[in-house]
Amino acid sequence: MKILTKNWAEKQEQLRVIHWLKEYCEQKESYEDIKSKSRDNFFHTIAVDVKLSKAVLKENIGDELYQAQLDKDKLALMALPKEISSKIKNMNTLLLGYACKDDKVLLTSYAKQLLIEVEKLSDEANRITEIAEDYLPEEVVIDDVVGELVFEEYSKDNDYFIKIGGYEICIENYSIIERENFVINEWEQDNPLTLWTALHAAELHYISDNCYELHLLLVDGDKYANEKYWYFTLKGTNIKFV
Repeated sequence: MKILTKNWAEKQEQLRVIHWLKEYCEQKESYEDIKSKSRDNFFHTIAVDVKLSKAVLKENIGDELYQAQLDKDKLALMALPKEISSKIKNMNTLLLGYACKDDKVLLTSYAKQLLIEVEKLSDEANRITEIAEDYLPEEVVIDDVVGELVFEEYSKDNDYFIKIGGYEICIENYSIIERENFVINEWEQDNPLTLWTALHAAELHYISDNCYELHLLLVDGDKYANEKYWYFTLKGTNIKFV
């Protein structure tokens, strides 16, 4: 019943990378120019966040963070459909965040179609979730916790609790349908390089009277922007904020 899957999240990542591609002129700029601009642009972005900049300087990990960002973007670009990747003129500059005019036009067109696909799935998940929310005895808006950090989980008697953002969700008389092997990373408020866990997507399904399924797509990250997605699906007789 999952709609917002890991594959959906990967397509979102492709959209992010394509959206941030900068165009360059092949006739005026060399590959070495692009390498320099790419690195300078990354460190300029870091410098805007004073707290992060100080932490990066203290740990002396600027170059490692830059390479990690390139590696992350490369994964998204290498997953492009063959009918798109085969038409790319200069993959080397794409991997640095820069596209020649032809590649920019090609990828912008592809991204428009991809966005339609991603949004269609999101709309369907939202529709099903809103229907399920209407059956709940108390008002719950699942979208309020999407994108928020996950802080803690625990169970008490027959109920399961998970703290996300400023909310605590309770699944009454719960059972776990699927839980991949993840743990919630403890967020350190004063450390911009801390590990973190967030709720990337969620969908609520009404199964029958007093029976709901909550599908969570969690994402773990670290200071090098390595991200991993996890499925976590629970069933219960009620879902509420406490």
